[in-house]
Amino acid sequence: MKNQSQKSNHLINSITVAVVVVVLLITSATKAVAQKKEKLLGEKQFDIELTEQGKKKTPEPAKDQLLFRAEKISSAFMMKEYTFTASAYTATVDSTSGAPVVTFESDSKNTDGDKLKWSGTLTGETMEGTAVITDKKGKAKASYTFTGKQKKFRGK
Repeated sequence: MKNQSQKSNHLINSITVAVVVVVLLITSATKAVAQKKEKLLGEKQFDIELTEQGKKKTPEPAKDQLLFRAEKISSAFMMKEYTFTASAYTATVDSTSGAPVVTFESDSKNTDGDKLKWSGTLTGETMEGTAVITDKKGKAKASYTFTGKQKKFRGK
């Protein structure tokens, strides 16, 4: 009886240790991903030109700045024109084909219920992508393409 109790306690202790190890590994991996994202785009600013798509005559591009700070992306143009504030983004890097290519996405919602989806890539200091705005019902309101270059960030 005592032997079986010892086996049971040993099994419980082994399971407890395994769970603690798994939790520590997950926590470390999560911190590494967050640090990596900040190294990819954090504290970086890009001067971009947004060109609205879908118009009969292509309008002049709007000059804007995309700012990646505190794990959020913000756009002066989108704030002024559509009241979109800074929002969280995801970023991944692919270096399998030579030069690293950073891909990022962000989804946000303004006070009117409109949604903004940023999608873009960064190769070296050159960025390109799209910004699509949809209304509450999912109908496209505006669609932009953008291109730009990294600028020295002055926020520190």
